[in-house]
Amino acid sequence: MIGTATTAGVAIMITGCWPLGDGASSRPLAAATAAPVTGTAAAVPPSGFGGHIPTTTPGDTAGATAAAPGSDPALGSGQPAAPPAGSTATGSTAGRPPSSPGAGTAISTPAAAAPAQPPAPPPAQPLAAPASGRIQPGTVYRGRATHYGADGGGNCMFDRLNDPAMPVVAMNEADYETARACGAYIQVTGPGGSVVVKVTDRCPECAPGQLDLSEQAFARIAGGVPGLVDVTWRLASPSGLGAVQYKVKEGSSAYWLALQVRQHRNLVTSLEVRVNGVWTPLRREMWNYFIAPNGLGPGPFTVRITDVFGERLVHTVSLSPGTTQQATGQFAQR
Repeated sequence: MIGTATTAGVAIMITGCWPLGDGASSRPLAAATAAPVTGTAAAVPPSGFGGHIPTTTPGDTAGATAAAPGSDPALGSGQPAAPPAGSTATGSTAGRPPSSPGAGTAISTPAAAAPAQPPAPPPAQPLAAPASGRIQPGTVYRGRATHYGADGGGNCMFDRLNDPAMPVVAMNEADYETARACGAYIQVTGPGGSVVVKVTDRCPECAPGQLDLSEQAFARIAGGVPGLVDVTWRLASPSGLGAVQYKVKEGSSAYWLALQVRQHRNLVTSLEVRVNGVWTPLRREMWNYFIAPNGLGPGPFTVRITDVFGERLVHTVSLSPGTTQQATGQFAQR
């Protein structure tokens, strides 16, 4: 748990697993040692940082590559992928205003006047420009799929699942993209069929495009092939979800604030808080919380989230550390 505004940056050498904690994987070490993660040193994760160990050795991931954005594996490398129906968001138009008499139109006397029409509804908020990022709607990606003993916890800092059979996935390091993929739903297709899974964890050892599925999800798409299969995958926008939720992290205060978005239908690209009349974006950490290192006062906070299609939702979130708050509304199914 992070209870202070500043965390010490340290380099982490991966030796086959992350330190166990709340949400950590219970998988024992595989025979092989995980490949080191290159890049800048990450901040020390909070208590509850989830571990993840793939079921394969580094050699098993050789050759796993993601399709170039806009390519469809079925069409060959470099061919544009056909976006799914409804995958492109369009802006909403304002309601039609009430009609008024035109030139030459006879006007009735007050006694015979028709009832006044209700005012037109306010115009809908226009969509924002879709944010850039590795995973985009309408693009098909390819890679290899492995499996591990996932329970819904992990690097995304979600709660462990009440239903262990719910299909989840650990996203490869590149496509995890500093927790941008957390909470997103993707449809995975393998030799045995397709399944929609939720991103709840990170796989630092996985090659770009590779997925490490929960055992239940792997069984649905592998067609009886053990351990490792080639798959394609794309963003999904499932039905049947309730309203969006927010988690205020334990230790949050007027002087340090961490917010997490939960149960969002579409991939969330940003979270902003209205400060003195200005929308101020909060930085997303690798452990999937948006933070204000110096706090934003006692709250409540007006929060705006944006999905990968550019749709925005605005909610009020109170400063209630350790609680998950139910909002109203959900992103449109695309």
